[in-house]
Amino acid sequence: MRLQILGCYAATPRFLSPPSGQVLEAGKHLVLIDCGEGTQMQLRRFKVRFSRIQHIFISHLHGDHFFGLPGLIATFRLLGREKPLHIYGPSGIKEAITLLLKIGDSWTDFPLHFHELSSSESELILEDTTFSVRTLPLDHRIYTNGFLFTLSGGERRLIPEAVEKYGIDKAYYRRIKQGEDVYDSNGALISNALLADPPR
Repeated sequence: MRLQILGCYAATPRFLSPPSGQVLEAGKHLVLIDCGEGTQMQLRRFKVRFSRIQHIFISHLHGDHFFGLPGLIATFRLLGREKPLHIYGPSGIKEAITLLLKIGDSWTDFPLHFHELSSSESELILEDTTFSVRTLPLDHRIYTNGFLFTLSGGERRLIPEAVEKYGIDKAYYRRIKQGEDVYDSNGALISNALLADPPR
């Protein structure tokens, strides 16, 4: 993983210390965590490709953590974005953002998905084969979450002697690496645990 701090510390924008915003590169994912004022300028400064951002996580609804979000969404639209954008944040974030976009007649041409959070317990909010995100409820004046980002170990590792012993066709190697059981040359189902080691 690689974390780039775009801004921190300042509750009000300052020349050398923009409000909160971080970019996390985790495997194939590039996510934005918080989006204070000036975040898109910092993204440009650090040469972050806007099109790679598919998930945005907002910790809480104080302005220094999300006032840059409507502008960033509007910029995505102006740049011709087509890919969906997923926004995770406290209840109320959808109302706040959509109201601004509608008033400014800046509704998006791309799918915009809000995932509103309200649980006081840690919960899994995003998971795929390489990556997962859990909330970490924090003690603040208003409802706030931190986020725990976890990379899986990746694909399983083939055991060459095992796939040869069972006569597994090479066409199935990818499925084995992804954790699937497969059939041998005699039509018997072979457990993945016999054919591949766990990810590193």
